Amino acid sequence: MKKLFSVLLLLIFASNSYSQSSDVILQHAVPFNDRFDLAALTDAITGERLVLMGEASHGTAEFYTKRAAMSKHLAAERGFNFIAVEGDWAAMARINNYVKHKNGAPADIDEAMNAIERWPLWMWKNSEFKSLVEWLHDFNADREPAKRIGLYGIDVYDHEASMRDVVSWINTVDTDLGRTAERAYSCMTRHPDPGNYVQMVARTGQHCGEDIEQVLEIVQSLQHSDGVSEWEYFRAEQSAKVAINAELHYRSNIEGGAASWNHRASHFYLTAERLLNFYGENSRGIIWAHNTHIGDARATDMGRMGVVNIGQLSREALGSDKTFAIGFGTYTGEVLAASSWEGVMQTMETPDAQPGSWEYILMETGLERLFLIFNNPELNMELQNPVPHRAIGVTYNPAADQSNYVPSLLTDRYDAFIFIHTTGVLSPLD
Repeated sequence: MKKLFSVLLLLIFASNSYSQSSDVILQHAVPFNDRFDLAALTDAITGERLVLMGEASHGTAEFYTKRAAMSKHLAAERGFNFIAVEGDWAAMARINNYVKHKNGAPADIDEAMNAIERWPLWMWKNSEFKSLVEWLHDFNADREPAKRIGLYGIDVYDHEASMRDVVSWINTVDTDLGRTAERAYSCMTRHPDPGNYVQMVARTGQHCGEDIEQVLEIVQSLQHSDGVSEWEYFRAEQSAKVAINAELHYRSNIEGGAASWNHRASHFYLTAERLLNFYGENSRGIIWAHNTHIGDARATDMGRMGVVNIGQLSREALGSDKTFAIGFGTYTGEVLAASSWEGVMQTMETPDAQPGSWEYILMETGLERLFLIFNNPELNMELQNPVPHRAIGVTYNPAADQSNYVPSLLTDRYDAFIFIHTTGVLSPLD
């Protein structure tokens, strides 16, 4: 009830504070019709090392196609080295082998996409993302191996697949150490799921953190062994770090508060940082993740609760001049989501945005599609008050849409914003 009351107060406040905002926004909005029109937005990206591309939901086709269009432009025309998405490291590592034409890679696009096995399948196993994978594979075909664009996952989920990859790689170098690693990982893998593991930790006070860290030490001890390739070592070391941070993420649920979220968010940035270092000096990367991850947490009520995200961490580590965050939003349409965690995928209505919300204000401009770059003093001055901004996750209840709004200082949260009035669902492959 308290959360709902706060949202209602914000809606009332916003509707009064922003009564004239749509006119000012309209003066600075850039309408667009297709991907070519978005070149004007990517032209605003100059010396940034990380471009963070958001989404207001994980089930909206237009968010994927527009991010893909901008990512292709940045890769082909601006020298960006990789795209990293809010997906599983293990699955995306297999897809990366395909797009970079590595030995032992999946034989074709369908085999590559079948690496995606974890719920919610629609999030990455869809036609929109498949098209990007195909484009990367074709784009890389005639490029030197060192100049091929990579595709990676930044999440901690599917830790068991990452653990299997670690053990498999260690076995290629030293089978005795492979058996040691497998025994260490069994501390956690013997539990049927993360929930069961967390219950054990809560009941006994014991955990598997030290066992899992031991495996990372084994991996690192083998870095300079004969025949170890740079990529395969990087992949194994990152997989071992996924296991460590997944365990921390799960176990921190016992503490409550921001700890569990922050372990996952810190891993997001750790992965981006490691990829920049892997590609070397002056390398540049693109991150795809939800708005709640890429928009600076300090510009929302997340910051007041001690929550961090990759948007904040990137700015703090690299500097605001080396990062560029693009938020996304929609007024109405349909979205793919489930009513509960690991539930059945459904096509759900995206209700008209709440009056006074950021999406409602943008709707009032009368433009079907627009983008804003927050580099104009007049526009930024107009947007100096917090306004509710919608966020839809993989689970969603349209009847309770009013609870999905995050109070945000838009010009502090993002560097630019893309709005599409009416959006549709992704096209799942399964």
